[in-house]
Amino acid sequence: MSRTSPAAAVAVLCCFVMMCGTPFLPGCEGCRHDEKSALLDILDQFDYYDSLDWSSRDCCEWDAVTCSSRTGRVTGLDLSILESIGSGSGLLNATTFLPLQELRNLSLNYLYIQGCYPGAGFEVWSKLRKLEILDLSNNKLDESSITSFVAVSSLRSLLLHGNAFSSNLTIQGLSTMKLHTLDLGNNYIHGKLATDICNMGDLQELHLSGNILLGELPSCMKNLASLRILDLSHNTGLILKFPSPIFPSLTSLVKLSLLNNCLEGVLSLSSLLSPQLTHLELASNGNGNHFQVQTENPATHPSAQLKVLVLRNCNLNGNSSVIPSFLLHQHALETVDMPNNNLTGYFPLWLIDNNVNLSTLVLRGNSFTGPFLPSKVHTNLHWMDASHNRLRKLPVDINTTLPNLRYLTLSGNYFRGTFPSTLSYMDNLQYLDLSYNNFSDNIASAFVGSMSNITALKLSGNHFYGAFPQDIQLPSILHLLMDENEIKGELPQKICDSMKLMTFDASNNELTGHLPTCIYQLSALAILKLKGNSLTGSIPSGLCGLRKLVFLDISSNNLSGPVHCLPNLYHVHMSENRLNGTFPIPLSVGTNIYTVDLRDNQFSGILPELIGKSFPNLKVLLLKGNMFNGIVPNDVCNLRYLRLLDLSHNKLSGQLPLCLYIMGLDDGLFNFEPGFGTFPELFEVTGLPDQEGFMTKGRQDNYRGNILNYMTGLDFSSNQLKGSIHESIGDMKWLRALNFSENNFDGSIPQSLSNLSDLESLDLSHNKLAGQIPSELAALPSLEVFSVAYNNLSGPTPGTKGQFITFDQSSYEGNPYLCGPPFLKSCSVPELEEHGEEDDDKVGDIILFGCSAMFYMAGFWTSLGVLYFKASWRWSWFSAVDMFSDFVMVKLAIYTRKIRGAS
Repeated sequence: MSRTSPAAAVAVLCCFVMMCGTPFLPGCEGCRHDEKSALLDILDQFDYYDSLDWSSRDCCEWDAVTCSSRTGRVTGLDLSILESIGSGSGLLNATTFLPLQELRNLSLNYLYIQGCYPGAGFEVWSKLRKLEILDLSNNKLDESSITSFVAVSSLRSLLLHGNAFSSNLTIQGLSTMKLHTLDLGNNYIHGKLATDICNMGDLQELHLSGNILLGELPSCMKNLASLRILDLSHNTGLILKFPSPIFPSLTSLVKLSLLNNCLEGVLSLSSLLSPQLTHLELASNGNGNHFQVQTENPATHPSAQLKVLVLRNCNLNGNSSVIPSFLLHQHALETVDMPNNNLTGYFPLWLIDNNVNLSTLVLRGNSFTGPFLPSKVHTNLHWMDASHNRLRKLPVDINTTLPNLRYLTLSGNYFRGTFPSTLSYMDNLQYLDLSYNNFSDNIASAFVGSMSNITALKLSGNHFYGAFPQDIQLPSILHLLMDENEIKGELPQKICDSMKLMTFDASNNELTGHLPTCIYQLSALAILKLKGNSLTGSIPSGLCGLRKLVFLDISSNNLSGPVHCLPNLYHVHMSENRLNGTFPIPLSVGTNIYTVDLRDNQFSGILPELIGKSFPNLKVLLLKGNMFNGIVPNDVCNLRYLRLLDLSHNKLSGQLPLCLYIMGLDDGLFNFEPGFGTFPELFEVTGLPDQEGFMTKGRQDNYRGNILNYMTGLDFSSNQLKGSIHESIGDMKWLRALNFSENNFDGSIPQSLSNLSDLESLDLSHNKLAGQIPSELAALPSLEVFSVAYNNLSGPTPGTKGQFITFDQSSYEGNPYLCGPPFLKSCSVPELEEHGEEDDDKVGDIILFGCSAMFYMAGFWTSLGVLYFKASWRWSWFSAVDMFSDFVMVKLAIYTRKIRGAS
C-alpha cells in the first residue's frame, strides 16, 4: 500500500482550498445544497414578505440560520423573525425539515401553525436525532399534537407558550418526556395541576403562567429537586397555602414567580431565600388579610443577594408599615417592586444608593414622604414609580441626578405649583405621569424643550388651563392624556401632525369648536376620548378613515347632525349630544363591537332587524332617550354575550320577543379589558378606558373596568310595549336589574321571576298588570328596590317576608285592591268573602221589607180614599167582596163535609 508524501498532501489540500475559493464549483459553498434547498422549501410554507435576507450564496450567512463552524451544517433555524401569518391552511409539512440532520435548535414562533399535514406531522422529527430545543410558542396548537411531540425523544426543551392547550391531558401526555424545560404558559389549561408533573424529575424550568389552574399544588412537587425556574404566576384560581412543604424543598430554585395567585397564610421569607435564589415574585390576587409575608421574625437569610424582588399586596409583617430591614443588606438588586404594602416613613433613598445596578423601582400605593432622589448621580435607574404616596416637593435637579430615567410616574401625590421645568431637560424621558396632583399652569408649558420628544404624557386631574398651543409639535407622542383639567379653546390642526398618536384623551375640559377635519391623518389612533366638553358641529367624515380606531368617546358635547359613517370600532360612546338620523353603527356580520352607548340623542327609525348577527360580541347596548320606534326585533335574542340593555324612553311598541331569555346566555367573552391590544407597560398610563352608565335602584350609576363583570340589567321602561311578561324571563338568571315600568304590559306577574337569585332591582310599575303578587318573590335574597305601583293588582302583598320588610307603601301605591303589610288594611281572603256575603244579605232584606211596607200602605190608603168619595165604586167593591166571601164559604163547607165522610 503506497503512502502519499507530506508534500503531496499539502499540495492536494492547497488545490482543494483554491478550488473552494471559486464560487461556481459545486460543493464549496458554506452549507450543503440539500440543506439550502430544504430551507427554501421551508420558507415557501409561509408568507414572509421579504423580511429575510437570503440573497447570499452561502446559506450559513442567511438571516435566522445558524451553522456549525466545524462542519458547515445547519444547527439552528429561527423563523420567528418572519412575524407573519402562516400558510392559508395553517398546516405545516414537517418532512421539509428532515434534510437538516444536524439541527439542534428550531424556533417557529408566531407563525399561527394549527397542526401538520397528514403523514407529515411533528413525529417525523424523531429522525432529527440532535434536535434538542423546539419553540412552537404563539401558534394555534392543541392536545392533538401531544403524541407527536412525545415521539421526538431527543427533545430537552419544549416551548409551547401561547397556544390552545386546554386540559390536563397536555401535562399527562408530556410527562413521559425527559425534558429539562417545559413552557406551557398562556394557554387555557383548566383544573387542578396533574400529579403526572411529578414524574418529570429532570425538569429544570417549568413555566405554567397565565392558565386557569385551580386548587392546590400536588404535594409531590417537592420532589422536583432539579427545578431552577418555577413560574406559576397569573393563575388566579391556584391556591398556595403557607407555610408550604413544597417551596423550601426546591433548594435549586433561582427564580420563583407566584404573581397573581391566591396566596393564603403566613410566609416566612427566610424559608425561601436560599443563597442561589435571585428572582422572587409574590403577589396575591385575593384578600390581603388572608396572606402576609414576615420579613423580621425570624431574621431573613443574610446571604441571599436578590436581583429581582416583587412583593405586591403582601401585607408585610402584618401591615406594620415598616420597610423590611433585610433590604439594607441587599446590593445586587436590579428590580424592586413593592406596591400597596402601606409602608410609611421617608422614601428609602438608600435602596438606590446601595444598589448601583437598580434599574426599576416601584413603590406605588404606600405612604412615603420626604425627598425621593438619591444623594449622588445614579445612571442605571430607568423606571421609577412613586405614585400614590405623600410626596410634596419635586426636586429641581432630577434631570442631573437621574439622567437616564425613561419612565417616571408621580401621580396621586401632593405636588403643586407650575409644571416642573426641570423635566423639560430630561432627554431620555419617554413616559411621564403627573396626573391627579395640584399642578396649576398654562398647558403650553408642558410642551417645551425635550418634552416634544416624549412618548407618553399624562397630566390628567390637575388644574392646567389655557389653550393648546396652535404650533404644538409632538412627533414622537404615542399617548397624550389631558383629561379633567380646565383647558379651553379649539383643538389645534397641528395635532394631526402627530402621526404616531395612539391615545388622545382630552375629556372633561372646556374645549370648544369643531372636531379637526384633518383627523383622518392620525392613522395610528386607537383611543379618542373627548367626553364632557362643548364641542359643536358634526362628526367629520374623516373619522371613518381611522382604521385602527377601536375606542371612541365623544359623549356630553353639543355635536349635531347625522353620523354618516364610523370605522369598525370596539367601543362607541356618543351619548348626550344632539345627533340624529337612523341607527349609526354600520351593519356587517362578525363586527368586533363590544359596547354601544347612544343615550339621550335624537336618533330615530327602527332598530336593526339583524342586530344579533351584525354584533355577535356585543356586551352593552344603551339607547335610552331617543326616538326609536317599531318593535324590538327577534334577532336581539342572538346577542348571547349581552349584559346591559337599555331601550328606555323611546317609542317602541308591540310585544317583547318570546326568545328574550336566550339573550346573554353566554359569558365567555365577558371581559372588559381593553380590546385593542397591549401598549408597552402602559396600563398605568392609559388605564381601563371603558365606563358604562346604567339606571338601577332608582339612580344612575357608572360602572368602570371589570366592575362591569358584575353589573347586568334590562331596561325597557317608558315605551309603548304591550302583551304579557313571559315566564321565560325567569331563565335570565344573570340579571341584577329589571325595569319594565311605564308601558302597557298586562296579564299577571310571572312567578318565575323568583328564579332570579341575583336580582337587586325590580320595577314593574305603571302598567296594566292584574292578579296577585307572587308570594315566591319573597325568596329573592338580594332585592333592594321593588315597585309594582299603579297597576291593577289585588290580594295580599308578600308582607314582611325576606327583603320585603324594607319596602314601604310607595312600592304598592295605585293598587286599591291590595291588602296586608305595609298597608294598615289587613286581609284574610276566605273570611273577607264570607262576611261580605252575610252583610250583603242583611242589607237586601231591609231594603225589600221597607219597599213592601211602603207599597202596602200606599195601596191601602189609596183604596180607602177612592171608596169614600166614589159611591158606585164602593157598592161594586162590597158586592164583589160579598160574592167572594160566599164562594169561599161554600167551598170551605163542601171540603169539610168530604173530610168528615172520609173519616
